[in-house]
Amino acid sequence: MIILKCRDIINILENEAPLKLQEDYDNSGLQWGNPEDPVQKVLVCLDFTPDALRNAVENKVQLVISHHPVLFRPLRTINTAAGKGAMIAECIKNDISVYSLHTNFDTADNGLNEYLAKTLELQDITGLKKHYRDDLYKLVVFVPEESLQKVQKAIFDAGGGYIGNYSDCSFSAPGTGTFRPLEGSNPYIGQTGIFEKVKEYRLEVLVPEGKLRDVVKNMLEAHPYEEVAYDIYHVEQPGHEYSLGRIGTLREKLSCDEFVLHVKEKLNVHNVRTVGRIQDAEIQRVAVFCGSFDGDVKVLKDKNVDALVTGDLKYHTAQELEDAGIFTVDAGHYHTEKLFIKAISDILKNRLKDVIIVEHYGNDIFDFR
Repeated sequence: MIILKCRDIINILENEAPLKLQEDYDNSGLQWGNPEDPVQKVLVCLDFTPDALRNAVENKVQLVISHHPVLFRPLRTINTAAGKGAMIAECIKNDISVYSLHTNFDTADNGLNEYLAKTLELQDITGLKKHYRDDLYKLVVFVPEESLQKVQKAIFDAGGGYIGNYSDCSFSAPGTGTFRPLEGSNPYIGQTGIFEKVKEYRLEVLVPEGKLRDVVKNMLEAHPYEEVAYDIYHVEQPGHEYSLGRIGTLREKLSCDEFVLHVKEKLNVHNVRTVGRIQDAEIQRVAVFCGSFDGDVKVLKDKNVDALVTGDLKYHTAQELEDAGIFTVDAGHYHTEKLFIKAISDILKNRLKDVIIVEHYGNDIFDFR
C-alpha cells in the first residue's frame, strides 16, 4: 500500500483548480496542517463545521477538504476553548490538516459550475464570463533525431501542446547541431575535445503558464543530453480562458413551471425562490452560477440567456433580472454547492486507489417553515 503525503493530494487539487484562479477576497489553500504528514483517509465537506470535525475525528481522517475556507477572515485571537480556536486545537491534537478550494474550484474547467451545469443536464456547455486568461509560452528545444518522440511525449504528458480543442500539437524541423565536449563533460554523443556535428530536430510546443514548470521538468528528464539547449518565449496571443459561471442548452424547451420542477429534481431540493414569469415561456438557453450570483445581469442579456440558476440573490439584482426578462431560480447556496462533495470525491477516487474518502454533506443552514 502506497502511503501518500498531504502535499501529494494538494498537488492533485491545485492541478485541477490552480490557486491563481481564486478571487482577490478569497482564502483558498491550506488552512492549517503539515503538508508532509501521511494521509490514508480524507473527509470532503462543503463547510468545516463542528459536526464535520466530529465526523473527521470518529473516522480518524488525516486531511479535510472543504469548499468554503475555514479561515476566511483573519483571526485576531485563538481561544482554544470555543469557536474556530477550539476546532484548530482539536485538529492539531488529532493530526488533521484542513485544505479549502473555493472560488478557484468554482472557476476551474472541470470545477463546480461545470458540475452544476452537467447535473442540470445542460448540453453544449461554455463559459459565461471571462475571469482569467493564462499567459502563453513557446518552448523550443533541440533534440537528437532518435529521441524526438520520447521528448515530445514527455512534454505532452505534462500539459504542453494544447491549441484550443486540439492536444499533442507541436512543430519539428530537422537541422544540424554543433558542439565540442570540454574536459569534465559526459557527452551523450561524441568525445571530449572533438568538434561534433549531429542531426537534430528543432521542436516547438505551446505551453500555458501554469504548466510551464512541469513541462520543462518532464522535458529535461526525457532528454538524453547532459546540457539541454532550449528557449522559452512569451507569446502575445491569448492563452486558455477560465470563466465565471457556465451557459448550456436543455435538450428540449421547458415552461417556467417545468423548468422549476427540473431544477428541484436534479438538485434534490424541495423549496426554491423564483424571479419573473414569462407568459408562454420556452426556456432552453440556461446560465448557472453556483453560490452567490455576482450581479452581472448585462452579460446574461448579451448572451441571450432564457433562465439563470444560482444559489444566492440580492433583492435589487432580482429586480434587474425580472426587468431583463430572465427567469431565475435561486435554489439556495447549499444546494448549488453541495455538489462539491461528489465532484472532489470523484476526482480523488479516479486518481488515488489507496486513500479512503469520507463524504460529509451536513445540512443547509436555512430551515423552511
